[in-house]
Amino acid sequence: MTEKTKPLFFLPRGGVLISTSTGNIQFGIPPETIKDTMKLPDGVPDTFIVPKYLFDIHSGIALAEMEFPVYFNFFEKKRKTRIVCNAKQLERIATVITEALFGPEIIDHISEFAQGENTPGFPDLKAEMDHFRSSIGSKRSLEDLIEFCVLDDHGRAAFNGIDVRVDSRHGLRIFEKEKEIAFIGRDMPLIPKSLHAGFKFIFRPPLFGVTTLGAGHGFDPDADTSGLVIWVNRRGIMVDPPVNSSKKLFVLGVSPKRIDSVILTHCHADHDAGTLQKILQEERISLFTTNTIYQSFMTKAEALTGIEKCRLEKLVRFYPVCIGKPMIIGGGRFNFNYTLHSIPTISIQASLHGKNMVYSSDTMNDPQYINQLYADGVLTKNRRDFLMNFPWDQDVVFHEAGLSPIHTPLSYLCSLPADVRKRMYLIHVNPNIIPGESGLRIAPTGLANTIELDVNPLLHDEAVEMLDAFSHIELFEKLAFDKARELLLVAGTEHYKASDVIFSKGDRAEKFYVIMNGSVDILLDGKIITTYDVGGYFGEKGLLRDENRTATATARTDATLLSVRKDEMLSLIRGTESEYLLRQIADFQNVELRDTLMENPVTGSLTATQQTRLHGLIRPVSHSFHPAEVIADHQSAGEFTYMVREGCVDVYDGSVLIDTLSKGGLFGVKSLFMGKNPKKYSFVAREETRLYCIDHADLKRYLDTNPGVYVKLYHMRY
Repeated sequence: MTEKTKPLFFLPRGGVLISTSTGNIQFGIPPETIKDTMKLPDGVPDTFIVPKYLFDIHSGIALAEMEFPVYFNFFEKKRKTRIVCNAKQLERIATVITEALFGPEIIDHISEFAQGENTPGFPDLKAEMDHFRSSIGSKRSLEDLIEFCVLDDHGRAAFNGIDVRVDSRHGLRIFEKEKEIAFIGRDMPLIPKSLHAGFKFIFRPPLFGVTTLGAGHGFDPDADTSGLVIWVNRRGIMVDPPVNSSKKLFVLGVSPKRIDSVILTHCHADHDAGTLQKILQEERISLFTTNTIYQSFMTKAEALTGIEKCRLEKLVRFYPVCIGKPMIIGGGRFNFNYTLHSIPTISIQASLHGKNMVYSSDTMNDPQYINQLYADGVLTKNRRDFLMNFPWDQDVVFHEAGLSPIHTPLSYLCSLPADVRKRMYLIHVNPNIIPGESGLRIAPTGLANTIELDVNPLLHDEAVEMLDAFSHIELFEKLAFDKARELLLVAGTEHYKASDVIFSKGDRAEKFYVIMNGSVDILLDGKIITTYDVGGYFGEKGLLRDENRTATATARTDATLLSVRKDEMLSLIRGTESEYLLRQIADFQNVELRDTLMENPVTGSLTATQQTRLHGLIRPVSHSFHPAEVIADHQSAGEFTYMVREGCVDVYDGSVLIDTLSKGGLFGVKSLFMGKNPKKYSFVAREETRLYCIDHADLKRYLDTNPGVYVKLYHMRY
């Protein structure tokens, strides 16, 4: 009889702890799991086992986020971190940690400044990074921080009497004194279940304001790490979004379409881990940062996702910021500057209609320390004078605090004039260490605590909101400017309370709807078949067919809709690509197609708007395939991706049966990225089978605007 394996402990933020006589071992390392282990009696482990995949494509987060465990073990515990992985994973993990700890290897930032080296505050980033490395005792080699324990060709590694074995099916077995103490199957989830939609906060973004997503630091077990949303003209710009913050906002009712831009200040894990997740959430976002920081971020993203940098760069609209020159984002005026930190980091100043705010980001902002760096020759006079002139006069100041030398000491912030402290909100700090008599306060987090700066309303506020709603619909993105004017003239605004019926099944189809605020359920025979949020549209089927409504639409929350009458909509889009797309959706969208899409983990996880757009691309294959009939093989042209509509498809690698795809199964995807069928796969009908197909040219255009779907399909096997 074998000894009973020891129980596994699942961490709240993901990953699994395995108990051994020499201490816990962690398998799977999603971001911020160190905050869970810090609370446990045994503390943060010194040994971590990397799972098969370094990145979870469904949640959009890393499964080998080693930065903070390595920092903690080296700087706090004065010990190395052991990482158990295979040889290929070692290279990728080393790339990520090197980039985060040591910063970019090559610094060429002169072109990022409006006046080159003559721009006020121009830094010698290399000298500053070298200073901080030496001041915190950081060596230039990862060998001082990490002991890599590499699995051999048989998937085995041993250390301290522990034997790690990865079997051919990627199951993990842990042995101690030749007895198995733990087994983790390849399908065991390492990420907690997705957040469920609950109460949707009724939130109208301010014209100018700030929502704090998190105010803690990477080692604060009781707080989300620092991140903001800056609202400008009722649209959101995320700043260093914490992990899962995009999803949390979504379940509260804030559509991703409300927040279509991100500012990345630097590439430490507590600032950039949620950025990649946001990029993959829905449509392509705009990313603002310097080219130095962007390249560092892409280097890390390539290593984590396993996708080439050149492909990842196509998934985001990158706007390089110019230091010393204002940039207009969403109608607001933004200025950026490099802070004094261990790796390249930028601060943010934003203004709108005479009001302004500043976000320090991570920085050492202590005049005494800055003067000493100048005396030591690390800083030029230009750089010193600029750093000493922090804009404390802003209406709202968000400033970090933390441990010297790479963060601003709280004692200095406490010494600032009372009027400055009154306008200041602290981030990156534990509230328990703020002196009660200091007058300082931590930034309040959450939508309900959004700080609004009082600016005059826009002259055409409603028109701007209407244009925003229409502009985020792919259906209208190619409409000419004069058509946009016409759209505003014919669109009406309708307001509904939660549970109000917008139209019922059997009603005459007279209008097309776009959601400006709130969310709407589509029901068939009392069952919700889909839910649309901000930027979603519905009622399109009735525009092009002379038939009554085939389903019922009700407001899930209080909702504001834009409506366009049928005849006006048809006149508006006649002869445009929008008309073609609407006809495709109307022709092929049905309950059977919805059900089939839901059977696939990729298409089933799409938002309602993403699914609707996909409906316009999918075609039913006109004929059935008989049992044993070859559908496609390695000699096929690879012009289509197929989805099983009914029946089963066997997958062969050469002559070996390796898989069977049922309803919702996708194949022919890999050739979209790799050209013709990259391996000798053949796809054969097992029984009478019907299929849907998507032309690769159409699918490629769809993926160009849906980064998360791109990444998921990129990693598909067939």
